[in-house]
Amino acid sequence: MNRTKLLSFIFAAITTFSFSTIQAQKVLKLNLDQAIHYAYKNNFSMLSSDKDLEIARQQLKETLATGLPQISGSVSYHDNVARPVSLIPGEIIGEPGTQIPIQFGTRYDATVSGQFSQLIFDGRYIVGLKAAKVAIEKADRDFFKNKLAVREQVSKAYYQVLSIEKSLHIVDSTFNVTSKLAKETNHVYKEGLTDDVSVDQLNLLVSNLEATKTRLSNQQVIARAFLKFYLGLNDKDSVVLTENMNSLVTQKEKGISESGFFNLDNNINYQSVQTAKEISKLQVMLAKAAYLPTINASVSYNTQAQRNTWNFFNDDKWYQSAIIGVTMHIPIFSSGNRKAILNQAKLNFEKMEIMEKETGKQLNIQYKTLINDYENAKKVYVNKDQNRKIAEKIYNKTMEKFRQGMASSLDLLNVHNQFLNAESDYVTAEFDLLQSAEALQTLLTKAQ
Repeated sequence: MNRTKLLSFIFAAITTFSFSTIQAQKVLKLNLDQAIHYAYKNNFSMLSSDKDLEIARQQLKETLATGLPQISGSVSYHDNVARPVSLIPGEIIGEPGTQIPIQFGTRYDATVSGQFSQLIFDGRYIVGLKAAKVAIEKADRDFFKNKLAVREQVSKAYYQVLSIEKSLHIVDSTFNVTSKLAKETNHVYKEGLTDDVSVDQLNLLVSNLEATKTRLSNQQVIARAFLKFYLGLNDKDSVVLTENMNSLVTQKEKGISESGFFNLDNNINYQSVQTAKEISKLQVMLAKAAYLPTINASVSYNTQAQRNTWNFFNDDKWYQSAIIGVTMHIPIFSSGNRKAILNQAKLNFEKMEIMEKETGKQLNIQYKTLINDYENAKKVYVNKDQNRKIAEKIYNKTMEKFRQGMASSLDLLNVHNQFLNAESDYVTAEFDLLQSAEALQTLLTKAQ
């Protein structure tokens, strides 16, 4: 291979590798709603929940099939290498007092058989069929509950990333301004127009801001990792968030107002308890069905050949036999076993009735609590928004006064800390408002 061909080969390999690497990495631009729907299709928990729903459907088919006709067949072949010997009395052949050894059967035998059975009546089958249908309802409700949980996880992770990035932007902007001011003050100090305390305090500010930037950057990496995990993405994939905190606050306030009042019967958790109660009721019916007889019908057919030479496929005779039968199994006495099972089922049903009432009261209390948390979070958010605007105004004026020599470095330090605290409190209040709104909206979401 000459040099030109070698270089061409290397270039092609590099190009192919680079292209495949680019193709393997996803770059997604998602608003919150798009992120949630992406997670519905790719989140690990959703994928698993979807399998549970399909398993419940297959279990219904399995239960249904047990009451439908069952057909089976069998083929058997034996080579009686050493046939068993039986002893018969000698009197049969006129030799009393002796035993005559004799072998019965042939060297080879083969049997072909078929069986057909049909369940005619079984109370447990009827109840089991109803239970399988209810199990699908339960799996469907569990699937919807999982969707709500995934929506809440993705939303909170989305808010967390935006919150950290917003804090990082504020700190970064302040860091740039403060670094520039520190350099200017250092020049002024070298000219003897200020003291070294001002320089040290500004350098301390810059150092603290740099440490805060590092901490927030690390938090950002972790927050994005959680978001990608909930979305079902790989570590190398990238996500670009296309919404900001302010727009999300507006959206959530609108969503809460459109959700209406809390209706217990529409709540998925309450419906899940009702489904569990229905299953326990079916367990009572199943225990009662054990007292009823079961009836099965069956048909069997056999054809058998016996040979001393291996010639099963010639015209020698095959011997037919067939049986048609109906079997009724009648439970009579179980020494209290069936009664104990029935009593347990009744007690479990009574427990589910208690749980239903308890869940209803808990959900009503939870609604009142979440409403209160949301209203408080809104008030705190408005308050912190006003405070940070005032703090920013004071910080900008103090910065200008410091440049003009009308404010000390200590004044600037105090105002700077006040400004950063106000911004941090605002971002936290914004995040808390979104979280409380998400929790309330989840509770108000009507079950499908």
